[in-house]
Amino acid sequence: MKKVAGFIGLAFLHLMVACSSVTPQWQPTAVTDFKSVAGKWEGFLTADDPRALRCDRATLVIDDTGGCETAITRTGTRVQGMSVDYGVTDVFAEKGKLVLTDGKLSTKFEKGGQLTVQLHVDPATGERMLRAEGKNSQGFTYSADLKRTGDSASAK
Repeated sequence: MKKVAGFIGLAFLHLMVACSSVTPQWQPTAVTDFKSVAGKWEGFLTADDPRALRCDRATLVIDDTGGCETAITRTGTRVQGMSVDYGVTDVFAEKGKLVLTDGKLSTKFEKGGQLTVQLHVDPATGERMLRAEGKNSQGFTYSADLKRTGDSASAK
């Protein structure tokens, strides 16, 4: 019985060490220029808007001069008989010009929305993430942790 308890304890210890080393320890980091964050960034969106779904995806594309495109897309599943179809719906898309102030990026869009972006870095791995927080013209708030998925391209 002692051997079984010891084995379970050892297995639990290994599991805790493995899980703790996988979780990034994000630390806010100042953005120094647009080129340092240029590219395509994507992640899942969270919002207090009742129309938003947990599966909505946010995409932010930043160019070297601070121009940006943002898009929110939704993937829907449709089942007909034995056939399953996945469709992507564009929920929102807009272009803007980012401003760099105090190490953060921000913009106000033509349709009335606004966006603030903070760079975060995991010191252990050097992995980078953008935390985007925004508000639309109706006052609903949105946020997304965005990972870099490629060079500059279209948000759609």
